[in-house]
Amino acid sequence: MKISRLILILNSVIVMGMVGCSKKGDQGPIGPRGPAGPDSVVYSQWITLNSTYNADDTLFEDTLSAPSITQGILDSGIILTYVNFQESNGTYHVVPVSSLNYFISEDYSLGQINIIATSDVTGLPYRYVTIPGSKIEGNKSSGTIQGHTIQEMKTMPFAEVQKIVGTGGN
Repeated sequence: MKISRLILILNSVIVMGMVGCSKKGDQGPIGPRGPAGPDSVVYSQWITLNSTYNADDTLFEDTLSAPSITQGILDSGIILTYVNFQESNGTYHVVPVSSLNYFISEDYSLGQINIIATSDVTGLPYRYVTIPGSKIEGNKSSGTIQGHTIQEMKTMPFAEVQKIVGTGGN
């Protein structure tokens, strides 16, 4: 009987402590957005290319700083790149660089992108997207992202990629 009474008293104290500690008040202001985490898809801003002619190999070259290209991205993630062509009537076309391999090639290294082109690409808007390996189902060479192969992702229009991996950038 004493044990039952002790258990009843303890339960009453615990319940009163839980109910008595609740507090309602106004919600505070929203804090600043934190930095992208290691599993975040990162979209660069549009970067205006500024290529220089290399007479040794008769190609135009540009090197861009790309801080989201980490060792993890190089090892197991993917990098998608785009250029934004403007027609004479003002219409823009965002084109995956992978579809322009006859014209532009890229080399990725830690924190940078080296661009080589057969003609001057100065003034072209360029953007890169880094997708961490955690977003890939399977491995980098044969995996998928939400049912799309890596090769499909590399040739997809930017707007489609945004829908698949989340919005970011314009």
